[in-house]
Amino acid sequence: MKEKVYIILLNYKGWKDSIECLESVLKLNYYNFQIIVVDNSPTLESVSSIKSWATDPDFREIPTAFPKIVDPLYPKPLDYIIISESESKNKFYEETLLIIKADKNLGFSAGNNIAMNYAMRREDYGYCWILNNDTVVDKNALQYQIDYMRKNTFSKIGILGSKLIYYFEANKIQAIGGAFNPFSYTTKHLGEGMSVNTGKQKFRNIDYVIGASMLVSNDFLKDVGVLSEDYFLYYEEIDWKFRAAKKGWSIDWCEKSLVFHKEGSSIGSSSCFQKRSSFSELNVFKSRKIFFQKFSKNKIFFWLTSLLIIFNRFRRFQLRLGFSFLKILITK
Repeated sequence: MKEKVYIILLNYKGWKDSIECLESVLKLNYYNFQIIVVDNSPTLESVSSIKSWATDPDFREIPTAFPKIVDPLYPKPLDYIIISESESKNKFYEETLLIIKADKNLGFSAGNNIAMNYAMRREDYGYCWILNNDTVVDKNALQYQIDYMRKNTFSKIGILGSKLIYYFEANKIQAIGGAFNPFSYTTKHLGEGMSVNTGKQKFRNIDYVIGASMLVSNDFLKDVGVLSEDYFLYYEEIDWKFRAAKKGWSIDWCEKSLVFHKEGSSIGSSSCFQKRSSFSELNVFKSRKIFFQKFSKNKIFFWLTSLLIIFNRFRRFQLRLGFSFLKILITK
């Protein structure tokens, strides 16, 4: 029997994206799974909209860039339940779709951890698959990942990523993983803009798995633990990789696992630094400092590169952002 997978989506005011992702998940050719949607939104709009989608076969208020699933594996009405965060800690549920309303929005890690902690308490699974809600998955994406894990047990893979493809430019890669610069403490996407046909031989090694698609095993979670909640957004994947490495776990990405990503539609983020929203840039800078304080002792490089980043904001006449960065840098 195939091992159970918990498929985890974190929703923040993005119910249309979440529904499109859910429809693609229901078309997976891997059938032993339970979906957990954790809602971080300040209102109940997303929860009620996802409920309407789950119960109404004619509910179609979702994006149209990808073809709709006319005959999903689980025909609606879909069995679902809506519970509070506290209820997720005290009882187990059998419904295909479990919607957990978070008490507060404490960020990416905390939201996903609600679902992973539920799975760990239940102990009836082989893997957890964290997916960004603004993704659409290929029907073979999960099966290929699990096959890859099983074929490479000698590598002790802790976190496995997918080939992320631009949702609106399906012939281009968004990323196959991330690169981390240990001198500037900055990151970048690997493979960005390259042909979707680019093979594994081009990027055999990555520094971290990008959070839009992360498959982790039961054994890994028991050994390393869930995502660090020190970060609101960003650097939590690199933190996970560093903690994993200390315990002998490796990371990798699966070339055949295809995930189409809209890339930060809810927070205005982009791998291209100039395109980031101010909210996104501030969180990157905050998380960069937190990561440095946890894992590095080289203060000279950190301060020099931080001041250079701040100087560039002033040079571009982004004065408010520059002063905000400076305040983050000098505040303990």
